[in-house]
Formats: sequence, C-alpha cells, structure tokens
Amino acid sequence: MSSVFELLFDTYGDHLMQEQVPYDEAEIQAALDRMSMPQDMQIQVCDLLSSRYLRWGTAAFAIGLRLGLTLGSQSADRQIVT
Repeated sequence: MSSVFELLFDTYGDHLMQEQVPYDEAEIQAALDRMSMPQDMQIQVCDLLSSRYLRWGTAAFAIGLRLGLTLGSQSADRQIVT
C-alpha cells in the first residue's frame, strides 16, 4: 500500500473507523485470556489482528478515496458540459 494512503488513513481514516467500530485491544486480550494458549502465542495473535486491522483499514480507505475522487470528477465533468 502506498505510503500516501497510509498517511491519509492514519490521519483521517483510523479516526473515523474508531468512531464506528473501535479496535479494542483490551477486549481482544480478554478473549485470548479465556483460551488455553501460552502468553507468547496470545501476543502473536493480538499483533496479527492489529496488523490486519491496519492493513485492511488502509486498503479499504484507499479504495473509498479513489472511488470518491472518481465519482467527484465525473460529477464535475457533467456540470461543466451542461
């Protein structure tokens, strides 16, 4: 993923996602604590989930940004023509 999209996601997208469905590491850790797995494995699972959240969040944000720019551009083109 482009570093520009990562920067934009960190600046804008993550805040919006946290308002809608917050990534709650404490909740994940509590669920992992109820499972019978070693502490080091729990940390690896928690790190993996955090990594996927950031990767998928950035990808979804980039797709939405591109779509929004494309639709906005098409709308502006139609207004100029008419």
